[in-house]
Amino acid sequence: MMTIKRRFIAGAKCPRCQAQDRVVMLTSGDNEWIECIECDYSENRPTHVEEPEVPAIPDEIGVIHFKPRQK
Repeated sequence: MMTIKRRFIAGAKCPRCQAQDRVVMLTSGDNEWIECIECDYSENRPTHVEEPEVPAIPDEIGVIHFKPRQK
């Protein structure tokens, strides 16, 4: 039998009912999910997170040359 660990997430808002400080993270082995104790919303942690796309042409960084001050 796997033990389920429960931890409240301070400051978190439920995606469904927007109740704050009512979201619990549950962990059992490799599985993680959140639940709202106010409205029973539940969401599994994604197993695969997509990497952001890298732009084909990177932004160029320019160099600014200042003229010496005239006295």
